[in-house]
Parts: sequence; C-alpha cells; structure tokens
Amino acid sequence: MSRRSLSALLLFALTGCATPARPQIMVEVDRTRQGAAVLEARQSAPQAYARAELLKQRAEQAFANKDLPAAQILSEQALAAYLRATLESRLTKAESRLAEALVLEKKQAERLAQLDIEQQRLSAETADLELRAKVARDAEPLAKNEPASPEREKARREAARAIVTQGSLLCVAARLVEPARATLQPLLAKADELRKKLETSAPAPIDDATALRSDCLRELTLARRPRAQANPSQGESDALLAELGRADFLPFRDDRGVVVTLHAPREGGKLSAKAAEKLADLGRVAKAHPEFPVLVVSHDARAGAKDDGLSGQAVDALKAAGAARIEARSAGSSAPVVPPDRTGAAARNERLEIVFVSPGG
Repeated sequence: MSRRSLSALLLFALTGCATPARPQIMVEVDRTRQGAAVLEARQSAPQAYARAELLKQRAEQAFANKDLPAAQILSEQALAAYLRATLESRLTKAESRLAEALVLEKKQAERLAQLDIEQQRLSAETADLELRAKVARDAEPLAKNEPASPEREKARREAARAIVTQGSLLCVAARLVEPARATLQPLLAKADELRKKLETSAPAPIDDATALRSDCLRELTLARRPRAQANPSQGESDALLAELGRADFLPFRDDRGVVVTLHAPREGGKLSAKAAEKLADLGRVAKAHPEFPVLVVSHDARAGAKDDGLSGQAVDALKAAGAARIEARSAGSSAPVVPPDRTGAAARNERLEIVFVSPGG
C-alpha cells in the first residue's frame, strides 16, 4: 500500500471519530437559561420552567447521541419554553399586582362611602342646627311697635298680612307632616283672628303676626324632628330639588320645603291648559315621592281678592296624576312678590305655588 493511500485512510478514520460542533441554538439556550428573567420564572412559574428544562435535557441527550437534527429541534423547543416561562412569570406578577390593586380600590371605595355618609350626616345636623337657630331668633322678644303715622301704619298692616299668611302656611305644612299634632289648631285659629283684626281700622297687629310665624315655624321643626333624627343622612329634599331642577321646573327651597311656582295659571277664570299640563307632571313627581305631602297655594294679583277655587282645581289636577296627600290654601293678595303698583306686577304676583313639604327638614 502506497504512502498516499495510508494517509487518506488515517484522515478518514480521524474524521469519522471526531465530535460534531455544538449547534448555535444550544449556545443560545444556555445563555437564555442563565438570564435573570428565567431565574425568576424558576420561582414564579415552576411548571413552565420544568418543561423547558426537560426539553433542554432531551436536546443535550440527542447531541450526545450525535443526532444533530433532533438536538436542533429540541433546543428550539426548549428556547421557546424558557421564553414562555418568563411570560407566565410576568403574568403571575401582573395578576398579583392587579389583585392587590383591587383590594386597595375596594378599601378606598368603602372609606369614600363612609366619608360620604358622614358628610351627609353632618350636613343634616348643620341644617337642623341652622333651622333651630332661626326659630330661636324668631322667638326672641321684639320691641313693641308704637303707634305711627298713617303711612307707616298702612305699611305695617300690609307686612302683618303677609306675615300672618306665612305663619299659617307653616302651620299647615306642619299639619301635613304630622296630622295629629294637637298644638296646631290653636295657632291656625289665632291666624284667623289676626286676619279679622287686619280688616278693621285698629293698629296693625304686627307683633302678634311675628309671634304667630315664629310659633308655626317651631311647630314645623318639631314635627320634622323624629324623621330627621331617624334618617340624619337621607338628603330627601336635596334629591327632589335636583330632580325638579333637571326637569326645568326652576324649583327653590324655603322653610316649608321644595317649591315650584307656576305663573299666569288662570285663563278665563279657570286653570290654564299650560298650568294643567305642568300640574300633571308635578302630580307624577308627587306620586313617585309619596313621603312629600303637597301644599297648593294660590296667589291673586287683585287687591282684596278671595279664593276663587283655583287652588281646588290645581288639587284635582294633581290628584288625577297620582298625588295623594294634598292640601290647598288661598293666600289672596296678601303675599305679593313685587309691590302691586309697580308696572307688570300683576303678571308676577298672580301665581300658584306647589310646595313639596319636606318631611324631615
């Protein structure tokens, strides 16, 4: 055998026994396996990490068996499995943070609800204290009014007439809140007596009128107190005021409750079609809020006018729409919005007041 043939045979033998080069994908798997994300996944996503480790071991075994295609495929699967483990680890951490955030949000919502309840309670207590202070101020003895000039006496008479009307309406509101309240009838009788005095030429009973209003306001406050104390954070009047405001009724609040005013309610001596339509809407509101009794007050622009039945027609319209507890009163011309001798006064002074009497303040 020639020297050249022997060399070729030796080279072939050496080549057949050599270890194949390690595929690049296996090097990448080793590098990825040592990364911080995979090391963290070992703790937070152990199952996914274990699957990647198994695939890596199988790839190493295939490489040891010189099965390069299998080692290549298994290494690629191992690399994908390690990446999946890191994703599952991040997802687990995200879900944990989300759960913590939801718990914190729930605690904050509960705290906010507690603060809201506390604020409503304090608002109700503040309103009650303000009303008590107002009653106390009205109850303070006033200096007795001395006789005055005819012009001054006339002004006192008109003021006393308006104050008596206000007082009697407060007493009627108190009766709607507490129908069996025994102290109201003597006050309403006193109001009738004062109206008779105001028809005479005697000095205007301005002091008695002021005392009547103060007494009736006190009775209304006392009638409301049990409900206000039982539900200090209820906010019924505020909710009704907002509801009527959204419906463009332009409501306002006074000592009686939530008030809606209908101007120009008459048409040919009867209830106008427009007023009847608004009363139907208000009747439906009263039906939806049965805790609020309704007081209907008609005001006439004509001097010395008496009840012409308009308030009764308004009551019928409200009842037809579902309102239940209603009482009507005519104030005549005793409580004008503007002085009757002013231009355009009649259009403003002639009106219907629909009062949703606040049951608890």
